[in-house]
Amino acid sequence: MRNINMQGRWFLVAALILIFASCDDRFEEINTSPNDITDIPSEYLFANAVRQTFLSSTYIHFTFGGQYSHMYVGINDSRYIDSYFDHFTGAEYRYVFESFFHGPIRNINKVIQLTESGGMQENEVQHAMAQVIASVNFLRLADGYGSVPYQNGGYGQKDILYPEYDSVESIYIAMLEQLKTNLELLKNAQAQNAYPDADPLFFNDLSKWVRFTNSLRLRMAMRIRFVAPQLAETVIGECLTEPLIEENTQNAEIETQDSDIGEFQNPLYGSYNYWKWKMSELLVDQLKTTNDPRLEVFVAPNSNGEYIGIPNGLADSYFSEWDWAGTSNPSDNLVGRGAPIYFMSAAEIWLLQAEAALAGIIPGNANDYYQAGIRKAMEQWNVSQADTDEFLASALGTLAGTEEQQLEQICTQQWIAYLPETYEAWCNLRRTGYPKIDTRTAPVYEPGVSEGILPSRFRYPAIEANINQSNYLKAVEQQGPDEITTPLWWDVRD
Repeated sequence: MRNINMQGRWFLVAALILIFASCDDRFEEINTSPNDITDIPSEYLFANAVRQTFLSSTYIHFTFGGQYSHMYVGINDSRYIDSYFDHFTGAEYRYVFESFFHGPIRNINKVIQLTESGGMQENEVQHAMAQVIASVNFLRLADGYGSVPYQNGGYGQKDILYPEYDSVESIYIAMLEQLKTNLELLKNAQAQNAYPDADPLFFNDLSKWVRFTNSLRLRMAMRIRFVAPQLAETVIGECLTEPLIEENTQNAEIETQDSDIGEFQNPLYGSYNYWKWKMSELLVDQLKTTNDPRLEVFVAPNSNGEYIGIPNGLADSYFSEWDWAGTSNPSDNLVGRGAPIYFMSAAEIWLLQAEAALAGIIPGNANDYYQAGIRKAMEQWNVSQADTDEFLASALGTLAGTEEQQLEQICTQQWIAYLPETYEAWCNLRRTGYPKIDTRTAPVYEPGVSEGILPSRFRYPAIEANINQSNYLKAVEQQGPDEITTPLWWDVRD
């Protein structure tokens, strides 16, 4: 745990960030002396962009990520997403698309401009950190929509009002190389040249930035290993020569507070109080049937003390008959005011290495990596050593069966370990095919526009298709129909 003084100082800085951010749109209206600074210091923009990156994307963790990963089930309007419908293009798709470009990408691109060589606030360390955060945002967009504006995306201040789309393949290739460059620079950087008082992610610990950058490359390389094995194996080999996230003290997370002040809370708390979603039957049953001690960590019991999930995708007639009140809610560990916001954890990185070892990409015993991943996952949520040992002594605690069966074991544990980062759970589910999501059939389930098959992507927002039409049409021609069933470049497994 970080000390109280560090937390208190950061939350004071966060309050100042909110003030500066709220003034950003009217800076040009303020009379300033020609001798004063006319741009916001990059510290404020950087800290705000980092917080936006992890806080403003919480919407996708319930609506899309939570339901497509079969961890949550919504009610009312949100059920259209869970029912594999796509006629809500004007709202949900637009909100996700614009929340990235109008929020963190806008701010982090400004930091990149200010700190680049020849920029007004030139600083190569800050520049590298900003590029890592930019990569996180563009990666999320590409993994959701497919082709998106990357090279020129978010640069309206450069008068690029109709940016061209970049393919997922080109984004991954460029980003893997960019992160490699960022990693080399950060390895030898001095902390005083970074963001001593404006880093809400790692509090200016550059060793953690190195681990995070390298771990992000590993995640990306594993994501493309079925479609570009040679590139993936090269990058994975490089990642193993550099530090990775190995301990939970190195996790990429944003702290929140159990506070009455909304800006300091986990945004999922407010979203949950509005949407009131429930836990998915798939997740609850997985935890129950395997005696997983994380059941009580993630799932709140109903009034009878039982853990009951609701099936995803029920048709209206069956949904209306379901005992909604008797179905379990998510626990405060996931949606509480002070719940931490995770983006990457040690458990994921150990389990990715287990998968790589199983495939013969890296040396070592896959089972050793697998058990290390489970231990870190349990430790992350303060599961006792005794309960962890008991779980590892069960049938699931050791890899067994064919290579494909062992892959399913690893990927199922990856799926659980991503919580509360449900969007990444959906990404990994599409990449690997595990856990298996059955094709939905009527009359019990709503097949939706995908004929019951798990959606592969988001549709582009209607406003983008209208305003940036020529580039949108080029992207569709290259990638395939603008439908939720069109698989992304890296999504090649059945």
